[in-house]
Amino acid sequence: MSLYCGIACRRKFFWCYRLLSTYVTKTRYLFELKEDDDACKKAQQTGAFYLFHSLAPLLQTSAHQYLAPRHSLLELERLLGKFGQDAQRIEDSVLIGCSEQQEAWFALDLGLDSSFSISASLHKPEMETELKGSFIELRKALFQLNARDASLLSTAQALLRWHDAHQFCSRSGQPTKKNVAGSKRVCPSNNIIYYPQMAPVVITLVSDGTRCLLARQSSFPKGMYSALAGFCDIGEDYRAVLN
Repeated sequence: MSLYCGIACRRKFFWCYRLLSTYVTKTRYLFELKEDDDACKKAQQTGAFYLFHSLAPLLQTSAHQYLAPRHSLLELERLLGKFGQDAQRIEDSVLIGCSEQQEAWFALDLGLDSSFSISASLHKPEMETELKGSFIELRKALFQLNARDASLLSTAQALLRWHDAHQFCSRSGQPTKKNVAGSKRVCPSNNIIYYPQMAPVVITLVSDGTRCLLARQSSFPKGMYSALAGFCDIGEDYRAVLN
């Protein structure tokens, strides 16, 4: 019995370690893409794109549920060309995640109709016919999506909405410019950087008897430490932080 329990514990530890290792690897890769425009552009070459129109995701019906189709960069360029659009429109896309194999996932809204967008809005009916799907309001389809697609599309919608609402610098009034990943916007006139809002989720004190685990940053004054805290990126599931 003790041998069986020992094997079960080791297996559980192995899978927990593997899950944590995968999470850390993905997080580091996404951080690299957010900070390095060239790396993000390279990731787009082999990545996949989820399409939106006016913040409604493109969905297809399959066996009483919705599926979110993905498109390669080449497919997206062909699609834009067919509708007389320049491939430069892909610069409006935002990074929303990646697979365990480091395939980057992006979201692009083809329905933005702003004079500050690099391209005009594409007509919804024609796009739906060409893509063999429908642009459906996310809250109406959320519970008919699988967990991964629901999470990704929620993140994508929140990030696309943030960019649409933060096109100007609050100090200078000048248009801001996003980086390739869409993780920030910068005002060229004064170099102010705007980031999507993060939400505090949990703060905890890890203790062991009279000892406790604290953390510090290099910017902290000497002798200053902090308890551990977790924050959610825009659109992120809070359970990912708690886990």
